Amino acid sequence: MVSTTFEVAAYRTLWFGLQYDSETVEQVETVGNGALATVRWYDGEPVGDGHLQGQFAALKHVVGDMIDKGVFTPSTARQYLKRKLAERVGDRQELLIPTGESPFEKASLNHP
Repeated sequence: MVSTTFEVAAYRTLWFGLQYDSETVEQVETVGNGALATVRWYDGEPVGDGHLQGQFAALKHVVGDMIDKGVFTPSTARQYLKRKLAERVGDRQELLIPTGESPFEKASLNHP
């Protein structure tokens, strides 16, 4: 993203789609179904977010299993992903999650 003062912020896309992590989820939205987390860039490459990517992949795998076992509905799974991702990111990075009212909202640990 580029601000009105031309400051550039790079973001990593974290997609909430679970059809590859769940045997029962067949198709999910591809637009507006995820989050953006800031990432540092060095010499044209993203750096320092490999740990978050690994944690997010593991989180999606567990959530997919919980859907298959009937613990989560797709809606509760999405809320759980949002909450746990906000906990993992904390204050280290900015996390933006799309909402129905506005394109994105800044996630916080106190937001569902």
